[in-house]
Amino acid sequence: MENNKKSFALKKFLFQLRERLAVLQDAQLERSEKELLEVLKDKDRGIYVPIPTFAITVLVWSFIIAFPLLFILDPSTTEERANVKDIVNYYVPLFATMLVFFMNLRILVPKCFFRRRYLLFAFSNILLVSVSFFIREQVYFLINRSPMDSVGDFLIQYATNGTHGHSTLFSFFMLMVIVALVSLICILITVCMRQLLRAFVSREKKRMELEYELNFLRKQLSPHFLFNTLNNITSLIRIDPNLAETSMTKLSQLIRVMLYQTSDKILLKDDVGILEKYAELEKLRHDDRFDFVFEYELENPDFRVEPLLMMPLMENAMKHCMNPDGNSFAHIRIVQHGNELVFTSENSNFPRRQKANVGGLGLLTFKKRLELMYSGRYAYNTYIENGVYFSELRIQMN
Repeated sequence: MENNKKSFALKKFLFQLRERLAVLQDAQLERSEKELLEVLKDKDRGIYVPIPTFAITVLVWSFIIAFPLLFILDPSTTEERANVKDIVNYYVPLFATMLVFFMNLRILVPKCFFRRRYLLFAFSNILLVSVSFFIREQVYFLINRSPMDSVGDFLIQYATNGTHGHSTLFSFFMLMVIVALVSLICILITVCMRQLLRAFVSREKKRMELEYELNFLRKQLSPHFLFNTLNNITSLIRIDPNLAETSMTKLSQLIRVMLYQTSDKILLKDDVGILEKYAELEKLRHDDRFDFVFEYELENPDFRVEPLLMMPLMENAMKHCMNPDGNSFAHIRIVQHGNELVFTSENSNFPRRQKANVGGLGLLTFKKRLELMYSGRYAYNTYIENGVYFSELRIQMN
């Protein structure tokens, strides 16, 4: 029982850690995207030059290689410090590190470790580190040797001499520790790079799917609105041809506005303007007894919103409020304050009967777009009370 509790606690901790890391990763990717957008805004201010991907790596390593010279060759110190030995003591291990690092990162880890060729991976790293040590010791020998020593004395008197600390059991153990450490670091770097690449691709894939679905829903909305409006105008042709002609004129004006303004996010004032033009078109179908109120209060009219998002609610209110015996009304109010946008409607409730499996596309599209664009940041409620249909939409916008 106690073991089960510990196992459950461990799984819970790992799950929470995973969730926190996911949030941190998303935040960093979003921050990087914002920085990229800022860079793209300045594209016209400079000269565009194609840069290969390895150029950044070359520049970074150039900095690592060149910058220490400022300290090694510091002119404020005595000349004895700025000698060949100091330079060699720094750059030989550095170049050996570069060799081992890039061989692991580009070849050994992806082509040996991740393909489960573990023995080849371990042997290659032991060989790399051993060669690096051998070269380092030979360079040190050449610098420190006396005039009487030859290159052949290296293996006999220096590298294999235990008194110098080069052939002891401890040195062999430290060599294995270094090999393991180098291998582990290179593996972790490769894993992190792959995970970041996978996260980036997944994020872009979701974004492309979102854009595709939103574009599809936008294309659905305009024909749906046009279909309903043309049906209304058709019913007016027999009753009042002049009114039908006026309706067609207003419809053409409205379609022209929608055609050029709803391909992407638009200004809130423009979106409200489209709703107002639609309301004027719909009022032509009603007599003078129709009680219609359209009010809006916009703190920031230049706020950008998803186009025609509130249109299905507007259509629904205007479509189902019509009472053949009169006393029809529809009261619409739009309020934007800070980051909150509120749409409320009250209308007389006289819903039309629909055939089976027909209709409902407008509200279905409306709900899908809400979930795609404002998931977790909206509230949509409807209810009927005393024959009055109420609807309210609240959105927390970015």
